[in-house]
Amino acid sequence: MSDGTAVVTLFGELDIAASSPLKDVLQAAIDRAPRVQVDLARVSFIDSTVLNAFVNAHGRAADTGVSLALVNPTGHVRRVLAMTGILPALSTPDSGD
Repeated sequence: MSDGTAVVTLFGELDIAASSPLKDVLQAAIDRAPRVQVDLARVSFIDSTVLNAFVNAHGRAADTGVSLALVNPTGHVRRVLAMTGILPALSTPDSGD
């Protein structure tokens, strides 16, 4: 977080079991940094509860003036984010997507 960006690195398959802890981790990052990047390079699966966690965190971040972006999605995760319209809304031009 040297430049004021908190990086949240996720990995594995993220489903309903991960959604509550994910919400907590994202909120903690939003509370401590002006910019949050959620690195999805090592995530192989996400479900709708995780999508909901990302969308809600993005809204909470925006409400407090914090920038939140999803970066480096690949494979299934990239397809799901693109198909749902979340990828363009929660990524930035330089986010590695």
